This record gives sequence, structure tokens and C-alpha cells, in this order.
Amino acid sequence: MTQSEFDSVETRHQIAAATVLEARTMLGYTRVEAPFDGLISRQLANAGDLASPGKPLLELESKAGLRFEADVAEALVGPIRIGDPLSIAIDGIETSLQGAVAEISPAANPLSRTVPIKLDLPPNPSLRAGQFGRLSLPVATSSNILVPARSVIKRGQMEIVFVADAGKAVMRLVKTGRRHGEQIEILSGIENREKVVASGHQTLRDGQPIVTP
Repeated sequence: MTQSEFDSVETRHQIAAATVLEARTMLGYTRVEAPFDGLISRQLANAGDLASPGKPLLELESKAGLRFEADVAEALVGPIRIGDPLSIAIDGIETSLQGAVAEISPAANPLSRTVPIKLDLPPNPSLRAGQFGRLSLPVATSSNILVPARSVIKRGQMEIVFVADAGKAVMRLVKTGRRHGEQIEILSGIENREKVVASGHQTLRDGQPIVTP
């Protein structure tokens, strides 16, 4: 064999080896491994479809847990911190769940004026991806006083209650708020721990002695 014939055979051998390496590399792209164990929840491509770069093939759900996503008004997101427990009500699940804040978006949506947040949900066999839920946020605490609704006397535009002070009925003008069943909020007019007269007060007068039966 001449040198030129040897060089030609050697060149063809190198080309064949490179072709095999390329084929093996391309074959490696046909095997897609997930970074976690899970279940296929949605198949987006079928056998024979062209799998181009960037085309999703399937959706995979992790068994480790689900997350709840919500858009919170930017005026309410300020007090929320990573790790805060928040109550979540999921349709179809009777008891509320306690989720932990995992992510808070650094940017707000300029159109809706909301901030996306994500919460880690505890394991629950009734949870399914895509379910609808409602997030409860602690907006503010209230120190308003609740009194029996029947103790409030309305005279025209005025709202009156009588409190017991040193054995006498003292008339107070009050401002009421929301009603909670048989009780009503007192926004102003009386102080905490004052005793409100709840029966026999319709005929009371300011300063009248109170007789306990």
C-alpha cells in the first residue's frame, strides 16, 4: 500500500469515527431526565412529532408538594414576609390549609397593581394541581368593643347606651359599627371594661339609680 492510499484510508476512518460520535451525541438528546420524581400530568407531544428546541413535551408534577400562587394587592403585600403562615381555603376541601410564604415577586404588575406571591402547601391527598383557592391576609387588628345589640337605643340620628357608674345610669352617645350576630361594634363613646346596661334601659334617664333585682 502506498502512503497516499494509507492516508486516504486513515482519513475515511477519522470521518467515520467523528460521524459515530456525532450520532451518539444526538442520541443522548433523545433521553430527557427529570430533576425530580413525579407524575406526568399532561402530554404535549406525541410519538413522531418533531421535537424542536424550546418546544415543551410534557408537564411533570412533583410528589414533594404543591404551591399556591396568588396576586396580592400592592397595598396589602407590605407586611408579608418569607416564611409567614397564611390560611388558604381550597374549593372541595372542607378544612382550611396553612401555607408558608415561599416567594414574593420583587415587581408589581403595573396593570392590576398586584404582586404575585407563592406559598408552599402541606401534603394533602385531596390537593390537585389547578385547583382554585382563596388566600386570607391579616389586614389589621381591631380593638373595638362589642356590646349586645339590644343595649343600643336609637333616638332620631343619635345612638345611646347606658353604662353603670357608681350605681347610677350614665348616658353615653356612641357610634356603632358592624353587627356580629346578637352583638354590635362600638367604635366610640365608651371605654373598655365599662359595664353596659342591657336590660330595662329603655326607660332609664341619665343619673337614675340602678336597681338590681
